[in-house]
Amino acid sequence: MERRTDSPDQSVEAVFQEFGNMLYRVAFVMMKNAFDAEDVVQDTLIKYMEHRKRGSVFETEGHRKAWLIRVDINLCKNRLRFYKNHPKIGMEQLSRYYEEKEDTRLMDSLLLLPSRYREVLLLHYVEGYQGKEIAQMLGISESAVRKRLERGRGKLRDLLEETG
Repeated sequence: MERRTDSPDQSVEAVFQEFGNMLYRVAFVMMKNAFDAEDVVQDTLIKYMEHRKRGSVFETEGHRKAWLIRVDINLCKNRLRFYKNHPKIGMEQLSRYYEEKEDTRLMDSLLLLPSRYREVLLLHYVEGYQGKEIAQMLGISESAVRKRLERGRGKLRDLLEETG
């Protein structure tokens, strides 16, 4: 029979020492990169701390291990789902694209826009967020987001025509 693990001596450090490598391997296989895998392991340990803070206990070491793996996998799935729903283009990719095309007019014009228009255009077209999500992030109404997108596109078009 496995021993009970509800003793307070199972600190986060002890759990990390015992299960950290396993959690990292699981996250790495799912996320396919070290940076996201490290973030997921860190988030898993935070969830563990919150779980312990609520006074929850594990019946056995096997139960603790299974719980940690399940949380690790669920956090990976959440992150992958977010990436799928919010595709983004990194600034590196953008600059490489424009350097290759030798057409920096669009980026230069975008950077000349007032921040209120630039931020909604970047969030919508580069980061892939929808109007409702942008409204929540910026603390403005959806209609304000739509209006800023409309005005920002107009100002961007004018700037491109001036320089073109």
